[in-house]
Amino acid sequence: MKRIVAILLFAIVALPAWAFDFEVHQPAGYSLYFNFVDDEDNAVEVTCPTPGANYSWQGHRAPSGILEIPAQVEYKGTRYKVVAIGERAFSGCADISGVNIPTTVTDIGSYAFYQCTGLRGIVTIGENIISIGRSAFYGCSGITKVQFNAIGCETMGGSKSTTAFGNCRSLTSIAFGPSVKVIPDYAFYGMDLLVCEWQMPRDLEYVGEYAFAYCYSIYGKLTLPDGVRKVSSYAFAQCHSLLQLELPSRLSRIDNRAFYQCIHLKEITALAMTPPMLDGEVFGGVKRSATLNVPCISVDRYAQAEEWMTFLNRRAIEPCKLDIYAKVSDPKSGIVLGAGSYKIGSTATLTAVCRSGYAFKCWQDGNKDNPRTVTVDDTITYVANMQKAEVIREVEYIHDTTYMDGVEVVYEYFEINDWAEPLAGQKEIVYNKQRRRIEVPIDKKDILSVALYNDAGQCVATGKPRRGHINMRRFPTGYYIVRISTPDDEQMLRFFHNKNK
Repeated sequence: MKRIVAILLFAIVALPAWAFDFEVHQPAGYSLYFNFVDDEDNAVEVTCPTPGANYSWQGHRAPSGILEIPAQVEYKGTRYKVVAIGERAFSGCADISGVNIPTTVTDIGSYAFYQCTGLRGIVTIGENIISIGRSAFYGCSGITKVQFNAIGCETMGGSKSTTAFGNCRSLTSIAFGPSVKVIPDYAFYGMDLLVCEWQMPRDLEYVGEYAFAYCYSIYGKLTLPDGVRKVSSYAFAQCHSLLQLELPSRLSRIDNRAFYQCIHLKEITALAMTPPMLDGEVFGGVKRSATLNVPCISVDRYAQAEEWMTFLNRRAIEPCKLDIYAKVSDPKSGIVLGAGSYKIGSTATLTAVCRSGYAFKCWQDGNKDNPRTVTVDDTITYVANMQKAEVIREVEYIHDTTYMDGVEVVYEYFEINDWAEPLAGQKEIVYNKQRRRIEVPIDKKDILSVALYNDAGQCVATGKPRRGHINMRRFPTGYYIVRISTPDDEQMLRFFHNKNK
């Protein structure tokens, strides 16, 4: 009896173990296999036909050539969206030479392309990918470049021994899409053959733990974009060929050993006014003779900050400039002029210009000056709060002629919460040689002042009280804003001045 049982068990083990819900035949002659992952959204993942340790296509025709993964498939009259490439889906498929992954796919499973040794050239990680599993492309010895476009990839590989591109012996280049915000933990750990210069994505915010650790051959200068607030532990540890490092002005923290044993680092530029907090031996192994460039106003701060003080060759960045940022609370409501880089101690003039249907309310700190003059002593962002234009009472058209560079511009204004602004519809001005000045008679009201601002928000001229005449002959072609103050209200009008007509 025991002998019979043993035979039955053997028979059960020998039967094929199907690991898919349905298959779809492809024009190239092979089938792709799918599992349901979300019935409500009609979502499926690509899977392998049979389970296996390394090669999961035993007994089935495996894909070859360029693998086209479809964005959707049809089964029994229902269309399904392909959202994932499942675990070991193409493991060991050595005849795949390239793969095109649709934008619908958000997850690439562990070992999905494990030991696909025929996969060559560039592999593109799309913008919508949020997870890449353990050893997903391990042993793909023909891959030479990764084009990484994933905006918010949360996991990639997961550990030192299961990095997504481990043992990819020909991989020498990584390029990032400009919209990438996250480089996950262990993303490119141990890619010691990478020889490209550092090119970090423009919108980068986070660099994960060990993200580039032990990338011995990446050389040149590393510039972290301004959106990076923190650098994680061991992120660039053992990057021996790194020569220069530039840290952004908004960086506030660098974690343990982030740049450990970057032994050839010769120059560090830290743009933050307040020295970023260093948690642990951040620059362990970096020679203290390396030059540390810091904002001129912050030399003493870095000289007193932990670990920063150990760099004895500190230099002030000249000229001493800071960035002034300016924006509106609602991009549809208008623009703010005057942002830019200014010398420390100088002044910047910010002018909020409303679009039709909106009125200036105040700045984020409650200040109601517009234009607003600020002293530049720190990197700061000013936000102009706008509000919907509420018409309290309309005023009749102004019959006195208002000349803007020789073209008659008739406009009306209305009261908006004690603020007056011109209506929309001003014309672009065509220069008239017979009239080289702005004349602003305002319905017989006394004019207290008239000021002219260029498109950068700088005041370039003021008119004489009670006359309001500004001669335009000396000003270059461009957009200008005229600001008129009377005892009762203030008005602003944007116009185009063309000196060559």
